[in-house]
This record gives sequence, structure tokens and C-alpha cells, in this order.
Amino acid sequence: MTINLPPRRVLPADVKERMRPHFTETRSRRNHTPLAVAAGVTLLIAGGIAITQPATHDLDPARDRVVTPSGRDVARCRTALNDKNWSSTQMVVFGLRKVLVGTDGRFCELTASRAGVAPQGFQPTQVDAGSITYRSANVIAGVPPLGTRTVKARETVSGRPKHSSSGVVTPDFFIVHSPAAMLTNELVFDEKTVPVQRFTSWSENGVTDSFESDDSDPWASVNVLARCVDNAFNNKVTVDELRGWEPLLVSGLEQHRGMLLAHRGHREWATCPFTETRSDSLSLISTTSRDPDSSLVIDGHQSGSEFIVTGRTTRAAKTVEVSDRGGTPVTVNVADGHFIVTFPVSIGDDWMMSPARLRLVARNAEGEIVYEGGIS
Repeated sequence: MTINLPPRRVLPADVKERMRPHFTETRSRRNHTPLAVAAGVTLLIAGGIAITQPATHDLDPARDRVVTPSGRDVARCRTALNDKNWSSTQMVVFGLRKVLVGTDGRFCELTASRAGVAPQGFQPTQVDAGSITYRSANVIAGVPPLGTRTVKARETVSGRPKHSSSGVVTPDFFIVHSPAAMLTNELVFDEKTVPVQRFTSWSENGVTDSFESDDSDPWASVNVLARCVDNAFNNKVTVDELRGWEPLLVSGLEQHRGMLLAHRGHREWATCPFTETRSDSLSLISTTSRDPDSSLVIDGHQSGSEFIVTGRTTRAAKTVEVSDRGGTPVTVNVADGHFIVTFPVSIGDDWMMSPARLRLVARNAEGEIVYEGGIS
């Protein structure tokens, strides 16, 4: 196929000479790319013809992963940094984890229940022409080498890759989220591998309680749930499984050990045992049954000398009296047909193997018995 181009117009010599300095002069940029090339412009001056064409690649391919943090996100980070003037306009989200990039270069990592910043005394690590300025149990962040387009954190054992996680890189910063970030011993910038030390000096000093809710009480049920969700995410429960949960029932808040029951749209339920020092991952509950009002033990957890039972009975119930082996009954509230009850337990007493030992008397809002019998 032949394309007939228009006749070439030759510019006068004095015009070409006036144009030449403007297009051949390069300007220093963060990624060392001449201004004309960065704008996606190619200029052919020698023959007196100026031709423009669009760029064939994106110099900042990760920019679409960068979003603007909310005012609440920034406020949480200011508290964690103890700096009321700290500001951020850029944030990268990894599932339920957010990493904010400060205008001063400091990073702040947020989860539903925690905020992490570089602890006092943290020393940046030089990597090639860049640096690591923040590390935590799950995040590595810093300044990339000039012109970097991709970044990857990798754990290698005997020279063979074991864990590898890709991250986000821009001309000004890089962030990698990895379940095995503490085991990372290599960063790969484009095709260049840079050895780094395994992270053995991670300190809790840079991590504080910080909740997405408006309640600052760490033992508010919504904040206990936030810790449960964070732990479940760290244990590789998917984001879709963890969004949208709300507290329904909770037992043991005053003692700082007990069981939380959460719901999602009053159609799904999940339990999470908690103590002063930890909150276990959410356990999703399947209530599929031929008899939706059947009485079931759906979870159990021993805490010291107590055993906490989460059960289900008829949805018409508002309270339930639960007795163990004919002992004194304990009355608790019922929500969505679910309840939580706590009993003393002796050493070697295996509750989960004998749910038939429990007897229920469920009553509706008018106090009428709507179920009486055992539990399976």
C-alpha cells in the first residue's frame, strides 16, 4: 500500500536555528527523562520538519492505584505520628490495609484497628539509587531508584524464589504489601535485583491502637470486631468475606475476654473469641439446615475456667434459659435466633464433644415459651 505524503516544506535556516535550542535542551527531572520525551513528543529538526506522536508507554503505570486519603485517614496518621501538621494527598490500598504517603516522605500504615509509622530511631536503608524508609510486618516502602517502573519483594531460599509480591511504584515512592514482608531478602526494581536484610528489628513501638470507628474505646464491640477483621485478613481471609460485618452480640467485654457474634445483613453470622492480648479470626457460620429454627451449638471457646458457647435457636425467641446437666439456668438475650452463654468448666471437661448436655427454654417478647428441649 502506497501512502502519498504532502510535499515537504523546508523551513528557512534562521527559523531552524531559533527553534533548535528549545527542543534539544534537556531539563533535569525526577526520572531523568528529557521534557520533550516525557511529554510523548518526538521532533525531527534536521530536515526542518516537526512531527508529534503520542507516547508508546506510560511513565507512571502505577498512578491509577494511588488515591486520595480521607480526612479521617489523615487524622489517624497525625495522631500516630504525634504531628498535627503532617499531611498526605496520596494513598495506596491493599485489601483492608491503607498506606498513606506524607508530603514530607513519611509513611503511615492503617488497618481497621491499628496505625503504624516508622518507630523512633528507624534508619533508612539504601538500595541501589533509592532507599527503604518504612518497614513493618507486611509493608516495605521508600524511594525507588530513578526511572523504576515495577517493584517486587521476594523471599529466596538457596537462590530459589519462595514468596514474591508485586507493589506500586511511582517516580517519588514505592510500596510493597506482602504476607511475608519480614522474610523478604530481595527487592526487584524492574529487572535489577537488590539484596536486602531480612527484617529482624521490627518494633511494636511504631504501632498503636487506631480505630476506623468514631468510638475511641478499644473495648467497644465495634472495635473488638475491627481487631477480629484485621486478624482474619492477616490469616488470608478474602476482602469480600470480611467487608460489611457489624456486631450483634458480645459477652465478656468487662472482663476483656469473651466471644463476639457479628452479622452481615442479618443473613450471615460470624464468631470471634477475644482476650486482653488477642482477637482470633472471624469464623464464618453456616446456618443452612432443613429446619431453620433448629437448636444448634455453632461455636465454643474455653477461656481460663470458663467455656463460652455460641448457639442458635428459633428466630422467634428474644431470651433463652440455658442449663448445663440440670444445673441453675443462665438467661441470655437472643438476636437473629443466636445467643452467647458462659459456663464454668473443670479441667478435662470437653464441652464440644457433648452439646446434648445443654437444655434450652426459649421465650418470645411476650414471655411465651417458643422452644423447650435439647441442643445438638
